[in-house]
Amino acid sequence: MKKQFSLVFAVVLTAILTFTFTAGGFVLAILFAEDDRVSRSLSEIRDVIDTHAVFEFSEEEAELAAIRAYLSGLDDSYTQFWTKEEYEAQLSSNEGHYTGIGITLQSEQTIRDGLFIRRVLGNSPAEQAGLKAGDLIVAINGISVIDRDYNQVYEEMGLDAGESLNFTVSRGNETLSIDVTFQNFVQSYVSWRMIGSVGFIRIHAFNAPAAEEFQRALNDLLSQGAKGFVFDLRNNLGGSLDAVKNILELLIPKGEEMVVIQYKNSEEIFYSESEQKTDLPMVVLINGSSASGSELMASCLRDVNGSVLIGTRSYGKGIGQTTFRLSDDSAVKITTFHYLTKARNNYHGIGLEPDETVTLSEEQEKYFYALDESDDPQLQAALSHLETQIFG
Repeated sequence: MKKQFSLVFAVVLTAILTFTFTAGGFVLAILFAEDDRVSRSLSEIRDVIDTHAVFEFSEEEAELAAIRAYLSGLDDSYTQFWTKEEYEAQLSSNEGHYTGIGITLQSEQTIRDGLFIRRVLGNSPAEQAGLKAGDLIVAINGISVIDRDYNQVYEEMGLDAGESLNFTVSRGNETLSIDVTFQNFVQSYVSWRMIGSVGFIRIHAFNAPAAEEFQRALNDLLSQGAKGFVFDLRNNLGGSLDAVKNILELLIPKGEEMVVIQYKNSEEIFYSESEQKTDLPMVVLINGSSASGSELMASCLRDVNGSVLIGTRSYGKGIGQTTFRLSDDSAVKITTFHYLTKARNNYHGIGLEPDETVTLSEEQEKYFYALDESDDPQLQAALSHLETQIFG
């Protein structure tokens, strides 16, 4: 009931409030204009709450809900408001700082065969312990998870840093016992390896550390004699514009147009200011979960370098957001610009059409992070295309 009253209070406030922010917090200034109908309604609602509500009313919760409701006046699904504490956590996350074990699980209402590990984050305790994508966790601390409620089991896994869990893991025909400790860790966003004579680089997200990791990957693969590159941007939902630009600086010839940004009343063009690190043939992998910064990088490499895009149509997020810090250290994020390709194509809501469409089966999608080049048809197509370019 408390949440219901807070919501009602917030909805009523939405059309009539403005915010004055101070160092100690925020207050709501109610604008009554020409009549005090809303004022009377709010006063009566508060009297009803104070007189009859059996649950405590939280002014702070109502104010926070009012701010978020006010921002809903923007037709912008990417708008967000963070309290000071929430924003500090967001900044830490953007830098790759996490506390946990570092796995993503496939959610299901009732666990049937076990907790399916879809992905193991780079540099995480799970990776260090030896967990792999595609593993099934069938028991935790000796207690079976089969036929149990997913959400309940997930909540039971929430520990503090330093605490450990023992997982019984099914991997193919093996049953393994793996201990994993919850720790603070900095996630790695780029993974790479040589596949024959081709350098393969997967960028999971364009968070702050990604550009430096990408440069390390590029240098390492070049030193190993890579004759071409596959850049895997599948399931990469985007991130920092600066990270994307810093990566493109390594791949685009100096002086070439990289990024076109259209603001509310102006346009800005970013050009490559550094010497290109490699002009070897490049292929980019995309899919329906390649969004924002991924689409920006893919479109730039195609427009400027003639790189081929392989996979399926991308998500279609051609807009970017800016976060504004408020005087009480809370923050608001709103959409402030459009991305355009060098060819001035606006792909927002449309996506990028690949040059070669290759799909994955439902089973391949499920085991995506466990696939290698032998059972990933999109990667196979990319390697085949590069072999033709490299060897003729």
